[in-house]
Amino acid sequence: MRSLVTRMAIQGATLAVAAVALAQAPLAPTPTPTPAAAPTAAANRPTVRVVPPAPGSVPDPSQTLPLNPVEAVQTGSSTAGAKKAAKSEFVIAPIPLSNPAIGSGLGFAAVYTLASKPGEKASPPTTLGAGGFYTSNGSWAGGAGVKLYLKEDRYRVTLASALGDIRYDLFAAGPNGKSIPITQEFVGALSEFMVGLGKRWYLGLQATYGTTKVGRQKAGNESIPVPPAQLDVTLVALGLKGERDSRDSVFYPTTGSRLQLLINHNDTAFGSDYTYAKTTVTYSDYTRLSEPVVLAVQGAGCYASTGAPFYDLCIFGTQNVLRGYTAGRYIDRWTVAAQAEARWRFARRWITTAFLGVGEVKPEYGPSPDTEVVPAGGVGLQWIAAEENMITVRVDYAVGKDGSHAFYVGIGQAF
Repeated sequence: MRSLVTRMAIQGATLAVAAVALAQAPLAPTPTPTPAAAPTAAANRPTVRVVPPAPGSVPDPSQTLPLNPVEAVQTGSSTAGAKKAAKSEFVIAPIPLSNPAIGSGLGFAAVYTLASKPGEKASPPTTLGAGGFYTSNGSWAGGAGVKLYLKEDRYRVTLASALGDIRYDLFAAGPNGKSIPITQEFVGALSEFMVGLGKRWYLGLQATYGTTKVGRQKAGNESIPVPPAQLDVTLVALGLKGERDSRDSVFYPTTGSRLQLLINHNDTAFGSDYTYAKTTVTYSDYTRLSEPVVLAVQGAGCYASTGAPFYDLCIFGTQNVLRGYTAGRYIDRWTVAAQAEARWRFARRWITTAFLGVGEVKPEYGPSPDTEVVPAGGVGLQWIAAEENMITVRVDYAVGKDGSHAFYVGIGQAF
């Protein structure tokens, strides 16, 4: 077998749990004119708007997430710099998306943020979200969730769930690089509890549950090139999560850094079909080179122990690490990568970007036992949809080795 998988399947399920901070921070209010004084009753009435979503509340659809249904609903960051909403807000957002693995399509997210209580210290707003997506190849996903900020952000509680049916090509062995179109149904659920430790540090526990069933898109004689035991699987994990976030903005950071660590352990004692551990770590740093130019750099590492099913190994082309590769071309029990992106705001509502990256992988599936160095790079253009919070719509074109390339449409920054 060779490069098995497109780890991308559940990417759009992240849309489903928008504002539950699946991969980023909760929604901050989209800029609106400061309202005139109003009667108390009117002040308590929710604001309803149709706007482009903040990248923190609706993760970038081009960030291809794992096929593992457990990770489809995993949560993300702290919210450095976020303030609690003065009153309740309801936001509905359409989300265009494009990815080489599942095609182009449209998603939506509905987000409701709760008003702050009188006398409360500023903190992120408790947020409820729901949404989903559909793409040109018939892939779909949807779900809902809630993220609670308790005791003035001393405690954070997240509950989320998602389901869907993702269609993609599974790459098999052979000199012709033939792939088999498959479909993967999934259901995932998550609960998380984190405690603030001060100085923007958070530590907590995460419990996740998921089921997935893999089959062919069309009838045929060829078998799916993975062990039969991995075609219909239940995964149950307990994880330890830590994070520190000192960015000056969750939407368009220009200074500061963000460190994230997640250690997940699946075990048959929990009801999982497999016993293994998986660790992921990312560190991002942001520097303002001049007033209009920002340099963002990121390092990312992943390790999956022996026993992990193919869709929960470490895969390049996901999470916007090394854009330019279809997820599944490079898959291993470990990967490391580094990338840098220069962002130049050359006009009031326009940003252009250029990015380069390199990774190292020793393919778990494939004819070569040697470690490979995998480069990637590209350019992008962003339109600033909301100037106050720097919420952008992003289009990227990226290339990799051996003619690999990909086109992405997303909301917010790549990292």
